[in-house]
Amino acid sequence: MADAASPWPGRSRRDCPSRDKASRKAPRQRFRSTQLAGLVIVLCLSLSDVRPAGATSTLAPSDTDLEEQVLVKIHSRTFEPARVILHVGRKTTLVFKNHDAELHAFVPVGLFTGLHLNVSGNGAPEFGPEGFKRVIIPSEGRAEFRFVLEHPGVYPFFCDMPGHEMRGVIVVE
Repeated sequence: MADAASPWPGRSRRDCPSRDKASRKAPRQRFRSTQLAGLVIVLCLSLSDVRPAGATSTLAPSDTDLEEQVLVKIHSRTFEPARVILHVGRKTTLVFKNHDAELHAFVPVGLFTGLHLNVSGNGAPEFGPEGFKRVIIPSEGRAEFRFVLEHPGVYPFFCDMPGHEMRGVIVVE
């Protein structure tokens, strides 16, 4: 007796080739083979030394002795430390962390003129025709600067928010 829902006229669902045990296993085996092939590819790539262009290996020797990281805390309307010493030719990360409940700004005078500068954090940086001008740092916010200084000198910085009168100096040796 023919089954009304059968895709083959005149045959019951039991007579369909797709109901055959061997043909039911074939799609599962193909799926497992595909999964296995994908796993092998992922494993090979993870064990190889393939990196995006420009990336460096994490196992390569580093020049950490030539890197500087400086944290300047902002609290009670002061910069701490108010005097920062940096060095020419070193990769530098300068971080300003605002611990006050109000906005503050970091305005360097001449420090970043002509430098390649990377600014990150949740502050609001401002740039002008000559480059970086200042960054406004929110309460509990931070501003990070990454750069390499090229010239020694003494560079003042301040907060230009009305009434704050916060000052500091960066000495580059």
